[in-house]
Amino acid sequence: MSTEWIASLVIAVVALVTLLSRRLKIAEPILLTVAGVGLALLPGLPAIQVDPDILLLAVLPPMLFWHAFIVTPREIKANAAAISLTSVVLVAITAFAVAAVLHCITGLPWAVAIVIGAIVAPTDPVAFLTVARQLNVSPRLVGLLDGENLINDFTALVLYLTAIDAVLHGSFSTFSAVGNFMLTAAGGVMIGFAVGRLVSWINARVADPLVAPIITLAGAYLAFLPAEALHVSAILAAGVAGRVVGSRSAMVDRPQTRLGGYGFWNTWIFLLSAVLFVLVGLQLPQVLEKISALPGIAYACAGAIAAVMVTRVLFCMGIGLGIPHIARRMRMDGARWPWADSLVAGWSGMRGGLSLVMVLALPEDFPFRDIALIVTFSVILVTLVVQGISMPWLIKNLPVERDTFTKHEITQAHRTATDAALSKLEEIGALQAIDAEHRAYLQQAYRIRYEQIAGEERISRIEGHLIDVERKAIIELRHQGTISDEVLREVEQALDMRDVLRKV
Repeated sequence: MSTEWIASLVIAVVALVTLLSRRLKIAEPILLTVAGVGLALLPGLPAIQVDPDILLLAVLPPMLFWHAFIVTPREIKANAAAISLTSVVLVAITAFAVAAVLHCITGLPWAVAIVIGAIVAPTDPVAFLTVARQLNVSPRLVGLLDGENLINDFTALVLYLTAIDAVLHGSFSTFSAVGNFMLTAAGGVMIGFAVGRLVSWINARVADPLVAPIITLAGAYLAFLPAEALHVSAILAAGVAGRVVGSRSAMVDRPQTRLGGYGFWNTWIFLLSAVLFVLVGLQLPQVLEKISALPGIAYACAGAIAAVMVTRVLFCMGIGLGIPHIARRMRMDGARWPWADSLVAGWSGMRGGLSLVMVLALPEDFPFRDIALIVTFSVILVTLVVQGISMPWLIKNLPVERDTFTKHEITQAHRTATDAALSKLEEIGALQAIDAEHRAYLQQAYRIRYEQIAGEERISRIEGHLIDVERKAIIELRHQGTISDEVLREVEQALDMRDVLRKV
């Protein structure tokens, strides 16, 4: 089967599995990985060989940039202490725990074992965040996982590169590793900040909704590639650039470019993530072939999986139950973080894309590369399937804090914005900058909007029905030849915008 047919098959599977996962209410990454396994078992399908450099370049910069763009700084600030512990300390503990298990079971050299530990140490929150938002989990807990993901990739990569250097050159210095950590972090942050401000400056001067998302995407690579060339943290550079652009978007971006940008980025990031999870499943034939040739490797895989899961659960439970001043900040109501939230945070340690990219990026002559591939794939597959599938049941059946704040904040924001507009309208009217008839019309429109906020759900449903009636009417005009397709699209775009806005 040719590469073109395989690519087409993967895209078709992504679309079908996504629809199925939403109908079954199972997080997409889980079913996509399982679908990848199913594809790998199809007779006649050749083994998929992915160039790790291309994979790294295609996936990491935009994903890091966009994830940082959309995170909520308020929740990250509230969780700063816990995020520091889970994204730095926990990553290091997990890497060394996995390394110790592999060293004891297989006799791997410590440096090689630490490389594998660093590969499986960072979590991928995509599956958890999908489930958490479906089940109305507290924004504070979601913010903890979001914030952790911003930094744990960087921590794992520093460990990974340091351990690889020790394997290939036979030397390791703790002082050098810590110094390298600080230096690469500082360099990445500076490059990311500069690129972020540059992209924001350009976006403020671009009115074309087709061009602005391209500029933003280019910004992700403009931060990542120079940092990579200068041997500083490209991950932090892309992440900081995304955060700077995201924090300034509301102030500098134009409405049409912002709307177009969200649509572009959501589609692009979803497609990248989906293909990545399918690729995880497609590695199965190679892994099965290598497992049969390596006696005792199953014990190593089981040990690594246990180390990854148990370490995270114990660490998160320890934070929630043993450090009260940090635990209290993890709840929106200020109460101490209960054991249920601690357990869910601990059980949310699914692995994913970065681990796959790191293991595939190992040099072909790296010692024990086959073992690294098998262990990594096993950890990704088991954590995604076991933890991912059980996560909804866990959240539903434990007294986890729920999101009781977002709807209230949305209502408050709408009302405050409406009050500000009405107040400004009074000022304009007092200056006689608008005639009385137009002023009264605008006041009435804003007051109607204010009243709609209280009965939002009922009014939104009726308005949606009326928009459907309008849409059918203009389609009928097109069928009759009264209007052209171009006019249909123009009017339909306005109706679509109203339909989207009524759901906000």
